[in-house]
Amino acid sequence: MDLLRGTYFRFALALTSLFVLSNLVAGWIAFQSIHHDLDGRVEQAAALMSAQVLDTYEADGQDALLADVEARAASLDPEDDIVWLGRSDGTYLAGHPLPDPGALGDGDVTGTRLGQDDDDTYLLISRRFDDLRLITARSYEETDDIASTILKAFGGATFFVSALAGLAAIVLSRNGRARIDRISSVLRKVASGDMKRRIDTRGHQDDLGLLSERINEALGQLEATVSGIRQVSADIAHDLRTPINRLGIQIERLRSESESYPNLEAHLDLVTDEIRQITATFDALLRISQIEAGARKAKFRAVPLSEVAAALSDVYTAVAEDSDQVLSVSTFANTDTLVFGDRDLLIQLGANLIENAIRHAGPGAKIWLETGSGHNGVWMSVGDNGPGIPPEEHERVLGRFYRLDKSRHTPGSGLGLALVEAIADLHGASLRLSNANPGLLVRVDFARFDEALRSDAR
Repeated sequence: MDLLRGTYFRFALALTSLFVLSNLVAGWIAFQSIHHDLDGRVEQAAALMSAQVLDTYEADGQDALLADVEARAASLDPEDDIVWLGRSDGTYLAGHPLPDPGALGDGDVTGTRLGQDDDDTYLLISRRFDDLRLITARSYEETDDIASTILKAFGGATFFVSALAGLAAIVLSRNGRARIDRISSVLRKVASGDMKRRIDTRGHQDDLGLLSERINEALGQLEATVSGIRQVSADIAHDLRTPINRLGIQIERLRSESESYPNLEAHLDLVTDEIRQITATFDALLRISQIEAGARKAKFRAVPLSEVAAALSDVYTAVAEDSDQVLSVSTFANTDTLVFGDRDLLIQLGANLIENAIRHAGPGAKIWLETGSGHNGVWMSVGDNGPGIPPEEHERVLGRFYRLDKSRHTPGSGLGLALVEAIADLHGASLRLSNANPGLLVRVDFARFDEALRSDAR
């Protein structure tokens, strides 16, 4: 169906339709012209026979006329030509007998009115002279057969040429569509983080090839821009981490000499916590930058989400209990949860979602982690029965440094869900937030392993 909606196909179909229409109009005009010429020849033949018979009468008299008409009638097939001679009152004298000659006049008549069994049309010419009447008629059957043969031949040729044109349109459309699909595939890969992808323009010097070259130029500039931004972010993070780490070392040295300062220990603890938070923020930024650059795709392999869930359960069940919460982990039985991805990053994704729930759901909350598969792929979800997130904030909380706590009194960097989204994007997965009534439910949908593998190969 995509082929039928394509611009190439519609353009080719329009040209083919225009060709067929113009061919039909030209053919109809040619057919009418040929048919008119053939009808003229029938009229000439009927008029010539009538003139020849009259010439015989004028030259040799009535006896010769009767003999001529009888001779012509004997030699002519009435299905093709008819000649009749009689008196003005309709009395038959010679030629082909007619059922009712008195009712006949000049022009087209059917064969049944001339005593024939078929309904072929004849051109009739009537001549009156002295007390006599001469009727000559010529059948259109031969000319109709010729016209019909021409029409069939023209129709067959039109159909054949139209079929070839339609086939050519389909072939051209398929080729054009295939090239557009390749361009779309490259753009999807670039959108997913593979900035080095380019469109193959070899052997294509047409308008689509020129467009592909311009797209490649734009992709090159985009790659340079994004690379520069990522490099700046990485440089800033690296440059700031070093003095922060040194500051932490100095604080530890002060801590070892804190006996002389009774309140120094408490202040140093606060400063140390802040430094750890800053370091964690920069670590998260660096990790997001690396993920968005697609550097971790080299480690992709088959990973069962059920194993990821088991690893998360081993770590966070006790953490949730320490916060007076309950974490339950379940994988639906008899389901294939195999995905194509980086195991460490998938564990990081689940860990961030669970930590987010532990941090915000509150004491006594129930938290659950589920994995499973369905017709549309494989999924992982983390939910809780805490206060949740307002629907209008679902999109915003995925942004970097965005926090529902505008005063920022609660711990955190606002990068947890941003990191989750970056990991999901790297795996070609979709991330969806919804209400758990009460609480928040976050679901990540992955493609099946074989489908993801084929997509990555393209």
